[in-house]
Amino acid sequence: MAGDGYYTWVDAQGRIHNDPISPDKTSEKKVALPGDDTEYLTEEGVEERLKQYDEDNPAFYVWTDAEGRVQTQTYDAEAEQSAAASVVADDEAVIGWDPILAPPFRVSPAVTAGLCCEMFAGEFQEITEQFKSLQLFDPVRYRSFPTKTGKHSAWYVDIGAMPDDWRGRRFLVLRLRGAPVKASFIALNDALKPLYSEQDIALELHPETWRSIAYQEARVLIEDRDVSAFILYLDIKPAEDMSLEIRWADGYDPFQN
Repeated sequence: MAGDGYYTWVDAQGRIHNDPISPDKTSEKKVALPGDDTEYLTEEGVEERLKQYDEDNPAFYVWTDAEGRVQTQTYDAEAEQSAAASVVADDEAVIGWDPILAPPFRVSPAVTAGLCCEMFAGEFQEITEQFKSLQLFDPVRYRSFPTKTGKHSAWYVDIGAMPDDWRGRRFLVLRLRGAPVKASFIALNDALKPLYSEQDIALELHPETWRSIAYQEARVLIEDRDVSAFILYLDIKPAEDMSLEIRWADGYDPFQN
């Protein structure tokens, strides 16, 4: 191998040559080879040219929006990497879970201490195993739940107490199948005392596919270890084909297992 300042090359007859490099540029160095007009760049020169090319020819996304229009958006690699570095770990990121049941949002102590739901103790269906679904059908089979607006068809669900090694979050998914409805729920402790009251919860509609009939889905995040039961009640009398699927897990999306 030639030392610094020399370029090593092999001619057509297989002979090795060591020729001096012309220091006409610091980042681009041309080697005078017999009959060879190729310009050879150093590593720094290649990087400079690539950087200039990226500046002259910015990358971009091509995507179609909800109205079917084709959109383009410039891609900034440095910004993408910076944003990715700032994202918290997967087990800390909570996106798309609403409502969130956390102690600061509890109902007043006077409401919790009052009479509410102990009389429905015999109506609750247990689902104490995570990642396992509980299927409940026509809610008119259960006692109607009285509210200020009258009695409502309801389901009563017991998801069990939090274990000693609880991960700090419990993810609960409710899937309603049948006619579209509006729904509300009351979250209770193990003594069936109310801790939270959520009116007209967010229900995302999932259209029918080859794998499943259409359903509405609520994704509830529980950050209060005292929550152990729910009363889910509907705004209208449901059709007979109405059903509810419940699944929960500690620290994980229960439908991603």
